[in-house]
Amino acid sequence: MTGRGKTILATLVLAGAFASGWVAQGWRSDAALAQLRQGHVGVLADIATKTRAAADAVRAYERQAGLALASADKKSTEDLKNAKAETQRMRDCVRAGTCGVRIVTRYVDQPSGAGGADAGAGGVGNDAITLDAGVSERVLDLRDAIAEDAAKLGYLQRYAEQCQRAGVVIWN
Repeated sequence: MTGRGKTILATLVLAGAFASGWVAQGWRSDAALAQLRQGHVGVLADIATKTRAAADAVRAYERQAGLALASADKKSTEDLKNAKAETQRMRDCVRAGTCGVRIVTRYVDQPSGAGGADAGAGGVGNDAITLDAGVSERVLDLRDAIAEDAAKLGYLQRYAEQCQRAGVVIWN
């Protein structure tokens, strides 16, 4: 072989060795990349599983909170219905004249001495003032309004408690 042929042959051998190394390096890189992809798939599957479990827990808590609020609403509605029925029974009784609305007054004995009441005023006892029909109706209207407000407050308190348990801020 001539010097030029040896150079060409050496170049071809060197190019073949370089190409073989390149291919081998590619195989190693592909294997490493496949291993990274497999690890990434595992991480993504783990994240998906944990996300699904968290979403299921949130849905279960929402159901529980919804049931608790529905129960509170039912109880408040029933309490209000019962209070209104009792007030209506009282109204019917007052209208029929079989009962009346009275204000009970209580005179309390005060010990005699500095700042005390007269000794003769002590021991008077209890008394009741019967109200006329118009005033009785207004008193019963107030009773209805108080019952409605108490039911609303009770419901709102239970709602606020549920929101607080859930970590929801309902005011700033």
